[in-house]
Amino acid sequence: MDEVGVVRGQVCPQCGVEDAVPVVLGMPDAALAAAAERGLVVLAGCVVLDERGAFHCRGCSHEWGAAGDPTTDEQQLADLLGVRHRELAHAVGTGWRRLGSDLADVVWFASGEPPQVAVGVVPGMLTLAPVGAVDDPFAAWETGRSFTRDDVLCSPALLARTADDIARARRRSFRWCGRCRRPFAPEDFAGYRGTCASCAETDRRE
Repeated sequence: MDEVGVVRGQVCPQCGVEDAVPVVLGMPDAALAAAAERGLVVLAGCVVLDERGAFHCRGCSHEWGAAGDPTTDEQQLADLLGVRHRELAHAVGTGWRRLGSDLADVVWFASGEPPQVAVGVVPGMLTLAPVGAVDDPFAAWETGRSFTRDDVLCSPALLARTADDIARARRRSFRWCGRCRRPFAPEDFAGYRGTCASCAETDRRE
């Protein structure tokens, strides 16, 4: 079955809402038809007379884009660095979501689920750092590694290795929730309970 559900990071260019689902061509199977009934995908049918976009906004019904297009945040990151999206992806991968700006006007993005690597951008320069350092801009610049736009274009393998090293170190700190059986970063864990904060809150309400 094709991927269904809200496409993370795709913001509708018409209404500005992040609530788009995939547009799927062809004959749907039973699971895909059921997903369409739940509003998790739009079925375009087998015969398409007019060209349709790959994403359908559930808010305003606007359709746009093509499969493989960068998300809004990824394109913004590429634009801030002054590079093309494919050049950015070659150096530091995909899946980047904007976190916001810090007191030093560094724009931060994070990648991974749970978040593992952060990238901070100022004109002409980026810093790869552990996600946990983002709250303290000084710590982020000290624990991270900075690169120029030229490094992105000319030494993408170096950036890729740096991002991988940071991600591996971050993943070593993850813990498994004994209830939902998913990995969580230490800050999202409920300590001695052996569960994530979300499951601990559910237990508290019950």
